[in-house]
Formats: sequence, C-alpha cells, structure tokens
Amino acid sequence: MKLHKISPKKRNSIRKLINPLSFRSKKQLILLTLTIWFNGMVTFGQTTLYVSPSGNGQEFGKEQPGNLLDLPEKLRTLNQREEGVIRVLFYGGEYALSATWHLTEKEAGNELNTIILEGIKGEKVSIYGGQRVTKWQKAGKGIYKAKLPASAEFRQLYVNGKMAIRARTPNRDNDQHFGPYYRVLGFDKQTIWVNASEISAWRDFQEVELVLHQHWFHSRIKLASFEVTGEKALITPLPPTGEYVLQLYPSMMEPGKPYYFENSIEFLDQGGEWYLSKAENTLYYKPRPKEDIHSLEVVYPRVNTLFAINGKGKAPVYNLTLKNLQFAYGNWTLPGKEGVLSNQGVQARGYYGKRGFPGLVQAAFVRNLKIKNCHFTGAGANGIVWNKGVQDSEIVSCHLDQISANGIIIDTYKRHTPPDSLACKNNRIDNNLIENIGLHYTNGMGVIAHFVENLVVESNEIRYGRYTGIQIGNHRGNHLSLLSDNLIRSNNIHHVMQLHDDGGAIYTLSPQPGTKILRNWVHDYGRSPWADDFPVNGIFLDNHSSHILVQDNVLSNFAPDIFRIKEQCADGAETWGNVLINNNTQNQEIISQAGIKGQVGLLDLKEKEAEDSQ
Repeated sequence: MKLHKISPKKRNSIRKLINPLSFRSKKQLILLTLTIWFNGMVTFGQTTLYVSPSGNGQEFGKEQPGNLLDLPEKLRTLNQREEGVIRVLFYGGEYALSATWHLTEKEAGNELNTIILEGIKGEKVSIYGGQRVTKWQKAGKGIYKAKLPASAEFRQLYVNGKMAIRARTPNRDNDQHFGPYYRVLGFDKQTIWVNASEISAWRDFQEVELVLHQHWFHSRIKLASFEVTGEKALITPLPPTGEYVLQLYPSMMEPGKPYYFENSIEFLDQGGEWYLSKAENTLYYKPRPKEDIHSLEVVYPRVNTLFAINGKGKAPVYNLTLKNLQFAYGNWTLPGKEGVLSNQGVQARGYYGKRGFPGLVQAAFVRNLKIKNCHFTGAGANGIVWNKGVQDSEIVSCHLDQISANGIIIDTYKRHTPPDSLACKNNRIDNNLIENIGLHYTNGMGVIAHFVENLVVESNEIRYGRYTGIQIGNHRGNHLSLLSDNLIRSNNIHHVMQLHDDGGAIYTLSPQPGTKILRNWVHDYGRSPWADDFPVNGIFLDNHSSHILVQDNVLSNFAPDIFRIKEQCADGAETWGNVLINNNTQNQEIISQAGIKGQVGLLDLKEKEAEDSQ
C-alpha cells in the first residue's frame, strides 16, 4: 500500500491532538499515533476506477465499469479528498464522442491529488471523434456515393487511416510537395489574375476554394466571381480572407505563386479523391486502383477537440496523466465558411487573429500534466495544443500522425512578457514521433512554441512535413521577453521543407538568452520545385535571434542549394551574439543518439516499422 504525506493542515491538528501532556502513558500515545498513521494509509492511498465504452456502473468498479461521460462527476466527488492517487483504467474499445470531453479544476484542482487516465496494457483504447461511412452505392465513372446525416460537415476524410485527397484541379500526383500547381499571373488590391483556361463557372462555385502558397503563407480563399478578359481571368475573392490576402506586403504579391482549386464535384476524376455535397448530404469517393469500396474503412471527423483540460488562472488543474490512449479524428470547419489566411505554423492572420486552431487535446492553466505513450491521429487542425498557463508538464513517447496543421503547439497566448500564471514554462517534449504534418494547411510544423521559458525539445523524430520541423520563439524585435533557456537537443529531423521556403528543420525568432541547439541530426531534404525564392535552410536563426548556442549538430545529405546554418542578415532584422561551434561534424555517435528510442504511442518501434511496411 502506497504511503503519502499528510497535509500541513492535518499535521497541525494532529500535533494538537497528540500533545504528550494529555496522555497517561507512552503506550497510549504510541497506540493513538499508530492508529492515525494507519488511517492515513487507507484514507490517502490509491483509488482505482474503471471505465468501458458501454459501461454504466455507478461505482466505476472492475466488474461494473462506469462511462467516460459520467467520469467527471465521479472525479468531482473524489476531488474533495486531501491527498491521494486516483487511477482510472480504460478497457479497450472506442469511446465515441459527439462533443468535447471536459476536465476542469472542479475535477482535478486538488494539488494533493494525482489523477491518471490510462488505457489497460495490451488493450487498444481509442477516444474517437469520427464516424464511419457505409452503404455505398455506384454513382458512375468509377465513383461511389453514400448518404450522410444533414449535420455532417467536414474538411478531411480518412481511408484506412490515411487522409484522402479533397477533389482538386490540377490533380495531385506528388505526396511530398502536393503538386503540380497552377501559377498566379498577378495580383492587385482587389483581384487575383489567372489563366482563363484554369477556371470555369463550376456548378458549386460558391463552395470552391482557391488554395494559395506565398513563401511561408498558406491561404484558402472563397470565391465571389470571375471575369474573363482575353486569355486572363480576374477573380474577385470573398471577404474577409480575400481582402486580407490582397493586402500582404510586396514579396507575397509577385507573379508565379503556386495555387490550385479545391472542392467541386467537377474535380472528382482521380482515384483517392472525395467530395462532400452539403446540398445533397452526400459523400462521393473514387477508389484508387485495387481498392474495394466495401472493404475500406472510411471515416469523417465530427468533433473539433476531443479532450479539453482547462483550469483557471488562480485555480489550475493539477497532477494529471494521460497514458496509453489513442485520440482519433478531430474536425474544424470554420475555414469552409470564411476561408483562412495563415502565417508560418498556421498562425491565423487578419480577422482570424485570436480565434486559434483547435487541437485533438487542448490544455490551459495546468500544472504537472503528463501525456505519455499516446497516439494522436486524424487532426482537422493540430495534434496537441497547450494554450496558456501550462507549466512543469511533459509530452513523452507519443506518436502524432495524419495532422492537418501542427503536431504540437505551446503558448497560443503569445504575449512576450505574460504574468506568471499565464506563462508556459518548465515543459518537456521528449521521445515523440511526429510525422505527416501540414497535410491540409501546408505551413504546419512538428513543434511550434512561442514565448516559452525552459522548454526542452529532445530526442524526437520529426519527418514528412512541407515546412519547418521545430520553431522556438515569435516576433519581439530585438527586445528581451520571456523567451530564454530553451533546449533543442538530439532530435532527428528529416524530409521537411518539402514545399515552402524561408524555414528550416530548426527555426528561431527573437533574443533567447540561454537557449541551446545541440547534437541534432538534420538531413535528407532539398528545395521544392514549387518553393518561392527565399532560402531553404537546415538551422535558421531568423529575425533578431540572439544569444543562442548552436553546437555539435550533424547536417547531412542536403541538396546543394540548402543553407546548412543561416543567420538572418536583412536590414532591421539582424541577429547577433550567437555562438556556432562544430556544426560541420559527421559524428556517428551524435547520429546514433538522435531521435526516438523504445515505445512511441501505442506501439514499440519494431511494431511501428511492421505497420508502416503493410
């Protein structure tokens, strides 16, 4: 039986109770002391609860487990205890959600408690925000259709666990840079000019999106109308996104930017593409060669955020662990209504400003949150989002895959000198596999952390992304901020920067005294044929990055036009005070020690390799 410390309040009351002057003998004193000690063991020991997908037990027992939706109420009653471990074991199966599951300080705000939400070893536990599609019918031309509920609305579809292609033109034939693309002829303050042959009065024109890449920007623009003049078509975009895109600075508005059109039934002509007709409440899918529609698992997302863990500034959530859980299929539909203009790391610009993009799991005002051996897949926006006030916490040995935007975001509050209760500090991201990121919003990253202090990003593998691997920092000019003492060490980063430019495997912004970039292995990528004309880099110390140590990093197998290490030198954005040591090494020990070890997510590495080969 586990022993726990007695709280100071109870300790003082015990001292008064066992005043030796009130007892007639040492024997009586010892007997009472042992009684209190034994009762402390029982009262402040471990409580174990059980849940299952079909559970309805009120006591959450092993034989009669409870239900996930009823769990918060049970935890609220246990939160009144002064000290103890509350362990919630999840039986295997799918815990289907129709709305976000919330945990607050009311359930987990007792600093003396520890709550562990854990999948039973050997059983697959899936916190599930998706809906399977069945009852397919032929629709002609090798296309199948299925009727959906009127409420169905989504921007991603998953076929056998992989994100399918939303119908587009020109057709995608490359899984790295997602090309080919058309090229914009030009811009003015009101219209976008394209070749007249590339646009038509498609029957679902109001649903079509113009997807545009400008350096490190990714935009999805709704269309109002177009007018053909000779061989040129002038597109008038819908506000508000279109207005903001057309006001960007000159380097963004040069001719030749790559773009494509997405989301019309008339684009559905290639295997692996899909289209949702909201007017008909019907999903269309064209199977790839050798795919049998009736043997496929086709899933669409329904819920934006699966788990939301939110304390308050003066009443945080304390001591919470998520372990051995899968979080599968999150939604985000707002861009379909208004479009989106996103800066690097899918940071919303203009009218979107403070709305933010959801994560499969989100947290704010939490102390000592541990996310261990969890699997995150099918994110409509981000995998994990720590908004503000998350401290002394860690993400360890997780697997993030099939991510529309970013794998992990730390600090969406983004104030350069936040009050202590709002700061994200003393956190750790360790031994995670983060792959297939930026699948829908292509300037997504593996990890992006804004104004953070003492963040450790260590021993992760980040791969298969269209933009930067890790970003630490945000714009603060040459002024000091909370940014300091961060560590990026022993990460294995490869096959990133597959589309955009002006980024790198590791990227920093602003002064960061005490920050270190050590012993990382960065390798195997080049410049995309669709990248703009700014540099593609290995390690990039961008605007005003300063007081950073970059040492003993291995950079290998790059295309000739890649900058191995670049310090920004543009007027008004210079870097200074950085120390670069021994970054031309090909040290095999550094290579062998970089990246993940042992189990990540729900699989060990051998199981993961076997799964990938299927």
